[in-house]
Amino acid sequence: MEALELNLRNEIEKKQDLSELEMLRKELGEIGGAGHFFGNDKRIKYGGVRDWMEEEELKKVLRLLAAGEKTINMKFFWTQNWEVAEAGWTIKFKTAWEGNGGDGKYFYLWIANKEEDAKFKATAQEIDYRNGEEFNRQELQSKKDGTRQRIKYEKVDYYSFVRFNITIL
Repeated sequence: MEALELNLRNEIEKKQDLSELEMLRKELGEIGGAGHFFGNDKRIKYGGVRDWMEEEELKKVLRLLAAGEKTINMKFFWTQNWEVAEAGWTIKFKTAWEGNGGDGKYFYLWIANKEEDAKFKATAQEIDYRNGEEFNRQELQSKKDGTRQRIKYEKVDYYSFVRFNITIL
């Protein structure tokens, strides 16, 4: 009897998790970070569909990961640094811009999960904020860096946005 109750409880939890993931996917859509996004990423002011992500948007993406999402996208302003934690997941973005502590050569992205290894692959691109033109597309595989996984994305120029389409492996 106890095994049956435990099995039933596990099935209910799985359905709740799936329901939460579906709700988050609907709420955020590709523009908000669910799935991959290769659309118009110029600045809203110039006719784009979204601007760069900040803490609240990044927390929503982390909640997606916690709910079981395997494909996400993020868009950063090239001069900013971010470290955001939510629901057992952490994202850290470090700019290449030397004016904000960067090394002048690479953008860095770390992803960590407190429960398991967060190995991932990413398609990284620099985006021109005025016209949405995409530059410097690179396919990257994360590498272990302490307790996190990290990618190094070599910059070509200082375009306003850096976009990552990520698949958790």
